[in-house]
Amino acid sequence: MKRWKKALSGLLMAALMVTGISFPENVFAVSVGMDGLPSVVNSGIGKMVDKNSTIDGTYNFTPVIGANTKIRFGCSDGSGSWDNKFCLNAEQYAHACSQWWSLSNINDGGNTRSFIPYERLKGKMYAEYTNVGNANGLPVTMRIWFLDWQNTDISGYPGYEDVDNVVVSVDNTKGGATPVIDIKGLKWIKVRFSYYDENGNPLKVKGHFTLSDLDYSQGFYIDGKVDGIYVTKEADDRLIYDARTDAIWSAKKGSNADDGTSPDNPEGWVTYTYEGDSQTMVFYNGGTIQNVDGPGKGLTTVQSYPKDFTFTGKDAIFNGWKGSSRTEATDWHVWNTSEFGYTSEMVMGQTRNVDLVIKKKDETTGEALKGAEFTVYKMQGGQWVTYTKATWNDQYKEYMALNLKETDTENRSFKVVETKNPAGYTGTWEHEFTAEKEGVVTLTLDATNARKTGQITITKTGENNKKLSGAVFEIKAAKDIKTAGGTTLVAADTVVDTVTTDGNGSAASKQLELGQYIVKEITAPDGYVLDTTEHAVTLDDSHTSVNVAVQNQKNAIVLQKVSKNDGTVMEGVTFHIWNDDKSYDKTQKTDNNGRITIDGVKDGTWHYQETATKDGYVLDNAVKDFTVSSGKVNGQSNLTITVENDYTKLDLAKVDSGTGENISGAKLSLLDSNGRLVESWTSGSTPHRIEKLKPGQYTLREDQAPDHYKLADPITFTLESKADTQTITMKDMRYADLTIVKKIKASDITWAHVNPTFIFTVKGKDINGKDRTFQNYVEFTENYVNSHTDGQGYVELSVTWNKIPVGEDYTVTEQDVLRYHLVNVTGTENVTISKLQEPTKGVAPDKIFSVHANLKAKPTGTSITFENQKDDWGTTTHDTSVKNIIPLK
Repeated sequence: MKRWKKALSGLLMAALMVTGISFPENVFAVSVGMDGLPSVVNSGIGKMVDKNSTIDGTYNFTPVIGANTKIRFGCSDGSGSWDNKFCLNAEQYAHACSQWWSLSNINDGGNTRSFIPYERLKGKMYAEYTNVGNANGLPVTMRIWFLDWQNTDISGYPGYEDVDNVVVSVDNTKGGATPVIDIKGLKWIKVRFSYYDENGNPLKVKGHFTLSDLDYSQGFYIDGKVDGIYVTKEADDRLIYDARTDAIWSAKKGSNADDGTSPDNPEGWVTYTYEGDSQTMVFYNGGTIQNVDGPGKGLTTVQSYPKDFTFTGKDAIFNGWKGSSRTEATDWHVWNTSEFGYTSEMVMGQTRNVDLVIKKKDETTGEALKGAEFTVYKMQGGQWVTYTKATWNDQYKEYMALNLKETDTENRSFKVVETKNPAGYTGTWEHEFTAEKEGVVTLTLDATNARKTGQITITKTGENNKKLSGAVFEIKAAKDIKTAGGTTLVAADTVVDTVTTDGNGSAASKQLELGQYIVKEITAPDGYVLDTTEHAVTLDDSHTSVNVAVQNQKNAIVLQKVSKNDGTVMEGVTFHIWNDDKSYDKTQKTDNNGRITIDGVKDGTWHYQETATKDGYVLDNAVKDFTVSSGKVNGQSNLTITVENDYTKLDLAKVDSGTGENISGAKLSLLDSNGRLVESWTSGSTPHRIEKLKPGQYTLREDQAPDHYKLADPITFTLESKADTQTITMKDMRYADLTIVKKIKASDITWAHVNPTFIFTVKGKDINGKDRTFQNYVEFTENYVNSHTDGQGYVELSVTWNKIPVGEDYTVTEQDVLRYHLVNVTGTENVTISKLQEPTKGVAPDKIFSVHANLKAKPTGTSITFENQKDDWGTTTHDTSVKNIIPLK
């Protein structure tokens, strides 16, 4: 037959799944030839069919090479290669490949390759075809493994291994493009067709295998079980079954001029059905039936390399068989070369079935979605009724409803409806279809879903549910938000929206992906405290609209005016309060609680200054600040700033002018500038304190001096407005007492000389430096002397001054008198007595003794005794003395 009309059709893919065929043993007599062997049908292993026959359409899988198929040639351990030498030479010298197979491509990455079948390569070489069809709703990858063969005997011809070659190419038939296996020099070859899913896992399929290129005397053996063998009458007339080899052979030439089979020639067609993940077959070259050792075996006779060749020029090169390194010979020899093919077409028909595959995807990410529900409906009585449900295939991420049979529904009609969306998705989808084609047709449908979205609404209120505008909220993802397939839509912490509340206190986000979010206020309305709470929100299938209610606390600033130290609240103190942008600029007074309260204070820098205060208090007119940020005043929701006012403090001290010590017992009064009494008190051991007195002019007046003190002059002073203690000291001059004792002998007194009289003078400066002079005398009377003379005959008489202003040095002298002279002076410890000379008659007392008294050191109890002696006994009469009172100032 002509090469270009022969092809290994798409049914080879079906053969990949075949596990083999078995035939009854010892049914037929062993024969060394093809004569007398029964036809396939007569052997009892096959069934006669025609174009009106129908078989189970579930045996429909057949691999076809399409536009998306990728072809790869390889060796499992890398020890061999598809060298392609034969194909390159054959094409170069005779255009053999392109003539034999119109779809062949021998270039790198093409669909046609050849390799020299070395013994070491058995079971390692393969041709792989990805995406050659669908089975069970899944894309199929096919590998053709070359397991075994029988090489030509080239003993005596080293280096001529390339006399044998295996070629794999692609040709097309009615059933679509399929692989072609061609052997050069070999008498037989054993191949296994294996099927895998797209992940490389073995895939069990149900298919049919229809041989389409079985030339005269060629045969094939199926290693494994088949479910059924079907032949046409024309084919059965040509085909025989050999029980010895368990092989089916072409025993007669067909009516076709090329003596072979093809898709256009039903003669020689044989179809078998199978189920499995691989199919192993042995293809035998013409005329080998007598030499086959047994089922699936090689030949008893090894083919030898011809000794002689006839070389007739370039036209003979690669003409049918030539392909070895030897290019010259003396004789022409026919060399065995044969190809084996299959087709996806068959004579009989099949039932119509559908494998429904639904690829459910996210409409934007394209990822597969689990969790949907698809219900398949059939037509019954003109109505749609539930037929089955598609199930999720987790390995392939698809929904499948397999083997939907035309016989189960009216008019071969079906409808699939998405009756449940995947979690987080929305949308409706349905599709009507019919079982149109024979066999099992994989119907792959795409169904997309839009992700559900949600919206977060924020309601902002203040006091008394007042609606607040101007609050700004940030919405961010709490964690990675992913699709059901794991695609990250929003990374954790991503800010997805920022919204601001309107006049109704409401703000709505844009449509958001379902997931977990954090809602947080980033800007509060003017005068309100920022809510720093992170509000967790979950948007899901059942919560696509979520409201977050946020209530804000109105801020407030309170200026609390109090008196320093005692905390007394101060009403009526005036403050000027303003902010930087002058949106607030007011002068206010503290209320009866001493407060100025401002609520709803907007963000910014604020200032306050005391401009007027209460009488008796010191004005603090320093400008002071506070800051409002995020609604908080100096970091607090409500801030009370306590402003203390210091006050005037007047200490009125009554002290001894000499010692500086406080004097108790003085009656004092304070008068204002108008002479009105402010306060009266009696001095004590500490100064008298008057606080919170209005600054101005005052007079301190002593109404009554303490005992032994001289009444002080009034003091007029000005009280200043300051916090420091102001002290007014009124000094009282102390009165000292001084007693002078006059001591004389009673026996010295002559009453006829009149009463003895002695005059004393006290003279000095008080502590203020003022000169002071005091005089007094004593007069002895007879009655006094008679009653006061002591046992030694002395009589004393004293005189005391009670209001001598204290001074550190008072001189005390006795005036010179007749008849007596000073003989001795004694005194208390504060009296200094210096003897100037020996007492002598006629010498003045101050010339004999110098007497000084320190009345400051001893204001009370100072005593000085002057002792006199009579020295004149004459008859002259004693003078009489008169006491005059001179008031002291």
